[in-house]
Amino acid sequence: MNARSRHFLGALALLLFTGPPSAVAQGRTATPAGPTEPTFTRDVLPIFQVSCQGCHRSGTSAPMSLVTYEEARPWGRAIKQKIMAREMPPWFSSKSVGEYADDPSLTDTQIATITKWVDNGAPRGNPDDAPAPMAWPSSGWQLGEPDLVLTSPPVQVAAIAGDAFPEVEVVTGLTEDRYLRSIEILPENDPVVHHLVIFTVGGDGAAPSEASDDQRCAGGAGCSKLANLAKGGSPDTFADGTSRLLRKGSSIRFQFHLHANGKNLVERTRVGFRFYPKGYVPKNLLVAKAISSGVRTLVIPPGVADYQSIFTFKLEREVVLVDYQPHMHYRGKRMTLDAILPSGQIQALSDIDRFTQNWQVNYVYKNPPTLPAGTVLRVTSYHDNSAANKVNPDPTAVVTWGERSVDEMAIAHIDYYETSPLTPKSPDRR
Repeated sequence: MNARSRHFLGALALLLFTGPPSAVAQGRTATPAGPTEPTFTRDVLPIFQVSCQGCHRSGTSAPMSLVTYEEARPWGRAIKQKIMAREMPPWFSSKSVGEYADDPSLTDTQIATITKWVDNGAPRGNPDDAPAPMAWPSSGWQLGEPDLVLTSPPVQVAAIAGDAFPEVEVVTGLTEDRYLRSIEILPENDPVVHHLVIFTVGGDGAAPSEASDDQRCAGGAGCSKLANLAKGGSPDTFADGTSRLLRKGSSIRFQFHLHANGKNLVERTRVGFRFYPKGYVPKNLLVAKAISSGVRTLVIPPGVADYQSIFTFKLEREVVLVDYQPHMHYRGKRMTLDAILPSGQIQALSDIDRFTQNWQVNYVYKNPPTLPAGTVLRVTSYHDNSAANKVNPDPTAVVTWGERSVDEMAIAHIDYYETSPLTPKSPDRR
């Protein structure tokens, strides 16, 4: 229920799991609200605006809107159930590790407020108490209209087929280098897009693997990762002074993982770019890194509920760590990130302790940590291949690394920048 999480499968689960609208909408009389009793307009609506309406509004894939009282009231019981289980808003980081920007998760007090509102019959309250409505974009773009929109060539998705992994490219048409403020990926048929990685390829003056250490970025000079979108993902926005570079004469590569859903479809994914003003040169260029367990080391036995893999990456220079995004499939349940400092001290950075395939959030650090040269980043992944895992495709199978949804992965995506970077090339101002 936040601006980060707009994807159909997880939102639809709310509708399917909870069944019909609650008794609140079926004629039950609301308890008159006293001065300390929560009401929708005074107490609940402000919470919905911050943590829910980014997804739950008209024109999104969420199964209901929570913008007005009339829209929200029928779903009181379902909302209570999901927030008490901390399944909504979709944010799965342990409260004891890490602090993140734009964290939409609810506090215990907010959960208690909404729960009491539902239990009291969901009273409306005084309309004058309501905050001003949020001004949400109407175009489908979460961050408003991009400066440049590129659309992938059409990709056929058969109704019944195995997972497909097409790669297609489109030229940017840029005649000058531009630094990026944000990147937003917008699939046309979201349910069939398991995940998608966007790379920039080539361009005037590009160096091999410039500003990227993503091992999947192969085949062409100047290939670097720009963004990725998994279920529950969000636009990538870059803090002032940090950026990615889109070079003139470059192309964009769309690396798809498509998963059939019973319908014959044609997928055309759009990617929207928003630029810094011409002439602006950010101090720091982001480096994308995918730390993974490796193809040969991930072998999950049948029935094992807590299979662990540990994999590392050593930092050769001092860096500032910007964000962290775990990627696994149906059996993934947890992934932690620790920094082993040169002194031997271990610093816990992140603990995504309730990982779920349908909501793969990018966790952006509120106070990005600075890590000295020689630091080892240690990732520990946990997979559940037991029958207790309700989404496990086959608990009797030996599961290994693979691209298909029924296979597994263990990847920690991170972005960082070096504290003493090379001076970035100034964009062409001609």
